[in-house]
Amino acid sequence: MQRHAGTLLNVIGQSAGCRKQVGRPGPKIWVGSDGARTCRYGKLPDPLDLTNGNCDLENPQVGQVGRSESARVGVAAAAIFLFAVAASAVLSWANGNVYRFLFGELNPLMVTAAAAFLGVAALQRLARLGWFQAEGASGRSVALTSVLGAVLTVPVIVVDLFGGFPAELNARFPASILFYPSIAVVAESAFHLVPLALMATMWRWTSLELSRARLFAIGIAALIEPVLQVVWGSEMSPTWANTYVGIHLLVFNLVALVIFRRSGFVALYTFRVGYYFIWHITWGYFRLPLLFEGGI
Repeated sequence: MQRHAGTLLNVIGQSAGCRKQVGRPGPKIWVGSDGARTCRYGKLPDPLDLTNGNCDLENPQVGQVGRSESARVGVAAAAIFLFAVAASAVLSWANGNVYRFLFGELNPLMVTAAAAFLGVAALQRLARLGWFQAEGASGRSVALTSVLGAVLTVPVIVVDLFGGFPAELNARFPASILFYPSIAVVAESAFHLVPLALMATMWRWTSLELSRARLFAIGIAALIEPVLQVVWGSEMSPTWANTYVGIHLLVFNLVALVIFRRSGFVALYTFRVGYYFIWHITWGYFRLPLLFEGGI
């Protein structure tokens, strides 16, 4: 895990798809998967130290900016994965039963660690193939994505007020404070990162144009979570509420993948955490006494 987190520092902050073309001393030409980009001057970088629009053979300083950005965003992404594993370790020790409604009898620490490991590997793969933007979004953009995630909870709270969901829907406070930020990593790895990396790998064996292949993959990845949620909720929620959940989560996932495409993993993660913070943590604290126990 530490090895992959460290490698991520060189990957996540820079866009993908450049591979070595010329290895002799002097200017190095790197060619993207589309065969169109050239980048990096001077010393040959690490094969995982990829660049995008910041590459400039005539101006080596531009490439150095990309490397600095890579380190900054890589630290943030690595911290997210490590925090998820640490949070699951703490909760597993304090109250392992909090994960039971999601993981059953599986060890929550092992599940979270496996999800983090696979998430790092998937990000590396997506970066190598140039499928998604991996440059760091600005702090303002990250904040806006978390706010957007929070805003998207309003309709489902309204559905909940009309009796759309069962009582035991959330991990309870205060365990929820650590539970949902860690589950966000599991969700992103399972629903987005790993499926996209697999589809990106399979794309290399086809003649499909990159932009079309990526659009097709986004459509498939956006369906995974809503389909699973609808199946899970079919015996727990009214049909009207379950239908709405499917549509709502499809929109949520499409927005999330657009964010990932444009702003990278950190923004993707904060988008989901912003959603979880309102829906599962804040509203989750009030909904049981308000809707099922006769008052707060």
